[in-house]
Amino acid sequence: MIADYLYIACESGYYSKEDWQCWADGQILTKSKVEYWIYDVSLAKDIVELVIALSEIRMEGRFYVENNFSSSDATVGYYYLQFIENRLSLRNIIDKLSNEDDPATGSSIHYDLNFYDIWREIDADEKRLEDPLLIQKINDLCEPYRYIAERQIEQLQLY
Repeated sequence: MIADYLYIACESGYYSKEDWQCWADGQILTKSKVEYWIYDVSLAKDIVELVIALSEIRMEGRFYVENNFSSSDATVGYYYLQFIENRLSLRNIIDKLSNEDDPATGSSIHYDLNFYDIWREIDADEKRLEDPLLIQKINDLCEPYRYIAERQIEQLQLY
């Protein structure tokens, strides 16, 4: 489960190389017994090596057994955290959300507010990006997913 959380935080861009290495190094330095894959995370030079380091542990299938949300829902949460932390612009979060608003991703984002309605508004008029009502729609859409990402970050910190 924790490997899934780490993967999603990194894949979404919320955690950088420095973040995942610091997390892994912290585990190595503070725990008397560390799972093998954490060493690989510490040594991962880029996202490709990180994915390889996490692949075996993630394939154990624990994520969907222990969670009642999809990894895409968590990814939406991480995107939203980056947005509210001013690490993603409104345009960037909309672009990233457009990748998650597909039932095939497993995200529930398309069940609540139809993201494509927001996307069409912007496509029709780029000036809508400055409209506070549009920003509120994005906040309303993404706020429930924030909780998922925050709980995962908390678990990463407590691990």
